[in-house]
Amino acid sequence: MKANVILPTIRQLYRLLPRKHKRYWGLLVLLSIGFSLMETIGVSAIMPFIAMATTPDIFDSGMYKRLFDFFGEPQKETFIIYFGIAIIAFYAFRAIYSIIHTYLITMFSNTLAKYFSTTMFMTNLSLPYTVYAQKNSGELLKMTNTETIRISYISMSVLRLITEFFTIAMVYSVLMLVNWRITLILTLVLAFFGFVFLKILVKRNISLGKKRVEADIESFRLMQEALYNFKFVRLKGNKDELLSNYDKARQKSVKALVTSGTLNAMPRSILESIGFSLLIAAIIFALIRYGDAAVLLPVISMYAIALYRILPCMLRLIGNINGIASAQYCFNRISEMIQQPTEKEGDEPIAFNKAVNLHNVSFSYATGGEVIHDISLTIHKGEKIAVTGESGGGKSTLIDIIIGILKPCSGEMTIDNGPLCEQNIRSWRRKIGYIPQSIYLFDGTVGENVAYGSKMDEAKIKNALQRANIWDFLLTKEGINTKVGEGGIQLSGGQQQRVGIARAIYNDPEILVLDEATSALDNETEKKIMDEIYHASEDKTLIVIAHRLSTVERCDRTIKIKNGKITGEYEYTSNTRLGESQ
Repeated sequence: MKANVILPTIRQLYRLLPRKHKRYWGLLVLLSIGFSLMETIGVSAIMPFIAMATTPDIFDSGMYKRLFDFFGEPQKETFIIYFGIAIIAFYAFRAIYSIIHTYLITMFSNTLAKYFSTTMFMTNLSLPYTVYAQKNSGELLKMTNTETIRISYISMSVLRLITEFFTIAMVYSVLMLVNWRITLILTLVLAFFGFVFLKILVKRNISLGKKRVEADIESFRLMQEALYNFKFVRLKGNKDELLSNYDKARQKSVKALVTSGTLNAMPRSILESIGFSLLIAAIIFALIRYGDAAVLLPVISMYAIALYRILPCMLRLIGNINGIASAQYCFNRISEMIQQPTEKEGDEPIAFNKAVNLHNVSFSYATGGEVIHDISLTIHKGEKIAVTGESGGGKSTLIDIIIGILKPCSGEMTIDNGPLCEQNIRSWRRKIGYIPQSIYLFDGTVGENVAYGSKMDEAKIKNALQRANIWDFLLTKEGINTKVGEGGIQLSGGQQQRVGIARAIYNDPEILVLDEATSALDNETEKKIMDEIYHASEDKTLIVIAHRLSTVERCDRTIKIKNGKITGEYEYTSNTRLGESQ
């Protein structure tokens, strides 16, 4: 069970690391082994010092005599004092080494969490739109923002696991040299109970880790939905029911954490009791066998100090394994998300001087049938095109293909007779200014919302706001520093749309696209907004999706879409229909 959890996790984590992090991790592994060696030396030095201090005759034979002779047979008391000072100096160095070692591990692990969080964010932004549309935004936010910190836990656990393993192995090697029989008994007893704990706890912690992640995602989703629908919740008056559902989800998470914490605390009490009981049993044995425990004082002291080091090491080792097991489900989810196929986006230049052409384009979503069927369409540069039709007819899907968000399942789209492809898709998208039906404004200033995703240029922001006909209003407030509130709550619907227009034209796009951007406005406000849009797009290609004829009557052409096909095309001159083609 232990290998089934630890080794695949380590291998998977190592595969996901960039080369720079792999080298850093390798260095930390060496430093961890070095720390284990220091721990062993620190424990090993205690028994000789106690033996020297309590039994001066020990210098007359064996290893101690050879050591004493090597230093030129100084005064015994002087030798013992200097030996003790050397041990103190070593422990001081060990403390400094331990602090640096801990700092480097903590820094690396948290840097790793940041790397995975950034990588996940980048991956989510690079997903094909059809894949992203099937994701739960609450889960994406939760996993990217908070769950990636568990990567740092896994990283620290693996490095500390190495430290504890080598510390235990080295200390046991020293104990085997001191008395292999006692050490073997101690090893068998502690190894048995350690294995039993791991066998029980690892499997349980994997299950609890999965339950905790699922409960946290559920509570995050419930909270996000309630806050995004604040007004509806207050009107409906069902906040008690929502709170109850949220409380149940949080309770599941708390229960998993409490159970895991309690289980992980069990080995400490039991192993400490067993280890020190064995030590006391050894003293009792010495009293019975020799009538005096003093003869075993150096050995007993050695084992006491060794157990003082080994037991915490064993507990941390078990705790680290359980920590990895608890985070395994979360880590697997993060690994899957990071390794999702992303959309390749090249930045080769693409010119738009003549027309956009769709040649027998069809499109189907993975979850349903064909949405767009065999559409051929030409949009000339500078044209004002309207796309109308019933809801669900394929209007927005057609526009998403034109602006490069969706790729046709069959057929081809060309720009000035050159194909739109992954090598130039980013250049094409930069030519698009998009105004959706629902404008999302984040809790910042008007200027920050207009320049969203681009470098802020006050002159460009002011120009965009003037062209969107909202600058005069902002002058009565704080200009581009006017706060909009979460979701633009401090602005009216029309003002939000105008900020959306300013955002769309901020980088001076060649094509302006309105996806039913005025459908939620009253007729008078819509007319004003459309006047402003037509004014802002005088030198641009304009594509408008709308239901109301009044919205599109100033367009050059109207394309009617029904059941994924073009069923009508109307041309206008002076707002009078000239012809129709089926």
